Amino acid sequence: MTVYSVNGKTPVISDTAYVHPQACIIGEVRIGERVFVAPFVSVRGDRGPITIGDETNLQDGVVVHSDPRFTTRIGKRVNIGHNATIHAEAIDDKAAIGMGAVLMLGSRVAEGALIGNSALLHDKTVTEPYKVYAGIPAKYMRDIGPEDPARAAIDVYVESYIKNVEMYKNSLRSVRD
Repeated sequence: MTVYSVNGKTPVISDTAYVHPQACIIGEVRIGERVFVAPFVSVRGDRGPITIGDETNLQDGVVVHSDPRFTTRIGKRVNIGHNATIHAEAIDDKAAIGMGAVLMLGSRVAEGALIGNSALLHDKTVTEPYKVYAGIPAKYMRDIGPEDPARAAIDVYVESYIKNVEMYKNSLRSVRD
């Protein structure tokens, strides 16, 4: 993994997390327990702090950037899809961010909310718990209760990435150097 200190701020990464060698973690970043960080993820805490909660996954190509006005906080058991851009203030526990979604400066994703693939949350957009948002700009679509098939699918994804932490730690090997 590529980890850099900048301006005296050094990332703190749990020993139980997995950060792929082609991911880049910079500055004031704290990564929790059993977090999975895939290839080509960039977490750049050079302008403000970033915290990533336990059992969260950042899939290939995710970009997380901070702002000096707030801590960028990603909660526990959050699923962030491939190529999402996170410039948000907060993503609460059990939320899911779809592939290619863009969360602009200061936006807030509530607990259990689902942000659809390629959705755009404008600056300072605030969502409500356990609701689905999609589109450009993202709009409320429907509720997502605990028995909803989409909620069950998200839970399966989160569990699979938690399993990936150990699998990658124990078996990922370069076949060419």
